[in-house]
Amino acid sequence: MDNIFFIGLTIGVTSRLIMLNLDNKQYPTQPNILTSQIVLAFVASSLGALLIPALINRSYTSITFLSLAAEQFRQVRSSRRNSLQDLEPTQLVPRGNSFIEEIARTYEIRNYMCIVTSFITVACFYGLSNETNISDNSATIISTVVGLSIALLLRNALSRQCIADIAEVSIVDISFVEGTLLKVGNLKGITNVGLKEDRERYLKDGIGIEIRPKNNSYTNAGILSYPGQRQAICYNLYSRLGVLKESDEPAFTPIPRKDPVSQAIYIAFIPMEKDERKVIEAVKSCPILDSARGKHLALKKLKIEGKESK
Repeated sequence: MDNIFFIGLTIGVTSRLIMLNLDNKQYPTQPNILTSQIVLAFVASSLGALLIPALINRSYTSITFLSLAAEQFRQVRSSRRNSLQDLEPTQLVPRGNSFIEEIARTYEIRNYMCIVTSFITVACFYGLSNETNISDNSATIISTVVGLSIALLLRNALSRQCIADIAEVSIVDISFVEGTLLKVGNLKGITNVGLKEDRERYLKDGIGIEIRPKNNSYTNAGILSYPGQRQAICYNLYSRLGVLKESDEPAFTPIPRKDPVSQAIYIAFIPMEKDERKVIEAVKSCPILDSARGKHLALKKLKIEGKESK
C-alpha cells in the first residue's frame, strides 16, 4: 500500500508539473507562484491517493476531507481572483475581468486534475491486485502507465484553443486621417491623438495589427468581438513584448476596434521592440476565453458576407 500511495502521489504531482509550461504560456505569471502550485498539487494528490484505501476500509468519513479540499480549492480560486484584481490598477494594459476569471478558474481546475490522476492510479492498482492473478509489481507498473496516460489525456483535454486557431493575424499600416484620427489598416477612427509628438511616435514605433476571422465565420467573429477576449489579446501583447508608454500616457494604450463590415479586429500597438514577427506570435498565442464562446450561435451557418455556407 505504501508503494502505490507514493506512486499515486508522484503521478498526481507530475500531472500538475506537465501543465506548468502550458499555464505559463497561456497565463504569464510570477515565479514565486510555482511553489504554491506544487504544494497544492501535493495536497490534492495525497487526497486522491488515500481515497481508495479509505473506502476499502469502509472509512466513509474520508469523503468529508474531499469536500473540505474542494472548498479549499474554491478559496484558492477566489484568492487568486482577488490578487489579480488588486493588481489591475498597476497594469499599463489591464487584463480585464474576463481574463482574470479565466485564470482563477484554471487554478482551481488544475488541482482537481491531481486528485483524478492519483485516484485512478491507485484504483487501477487495487483493481488489478484484487481481481487478477498478476503480481503486485506488474500491477504497479500497469497502474503507473495508466496514471501517466490519464495525466496526458487531461492535459490535452484542458488545453485551450488560441487565437491562431480561429483567426488570421497580419501587420497593416498605421496612419492618421483628418489630422488626428488614428487609422489602422482600413479602419479609421480608432482614437483621436491630439499631440503631434504622440502621432509621430505612432508612425515611427507603432505596429498596426489586423485579426481577421478564419473562413469568414460568424462563430469565430463572435469570439473576437467579445470585449473580454479583445482585452485579453491586448494584455497578451503587453505581457510578452512590453509597451512603450508611461502610466500617464493614455494615448498609447492599445484599443481594439472592430470593423462592422469584415468583423476584423484592428489594434495599434507600440511594443518595446518593433519586431513584427514577435507581435504576430503574441497575438496568435493568446488563449480563447470560455466566456467568449457561444456568441452568434444563430448565425453559425452564415458567412460574414451574408451568404449561407455549404
